[in-house]
Amino acid sequence: MAELTLDTVTDTARDAFYVTVGAGVIAFQKLQVQRVELTKTITAQIDDAKGSANDSLATAKAQLDSASDLASDRVKLVEERLTALEGRLEALLNQLEGKLPEQAKDLVKQARDLVARAA
Repeated sequence: MAELTLDTVTDTARDAFYVTVGAGVIAFQKLQVQRVELTKTITAQIDDAKGSANDSLATAKAQLDSASDLASDRVKLVEERLTALEGRLEALLNQLEGKLPEQAKDLVKQARDLVARAA
């Protein structure tokens, strides 16, 4: 059996210390690598989520613009039809007025004036 001397104990203790420090450094480096990989993964997922959200927002905006244009077109169509209807009613009232006796014409004229002012 080998003889235990102070130098042997010191050398063994120093080697054990170096092994412990080396194992600690390697463990720390592994943790750093995992942290960097996790950061990259999370950043990529966040970027994907932002892209999806922006795409959804753009789609919703396009659909809203389309609906707004459609509603605007429908309002214009209704206004055009109402204007045409108003013209026809005016023509019919003028024809009707022409067929009425003079006293009734005055009453119809007054009623039309009141309606025109109210509108």
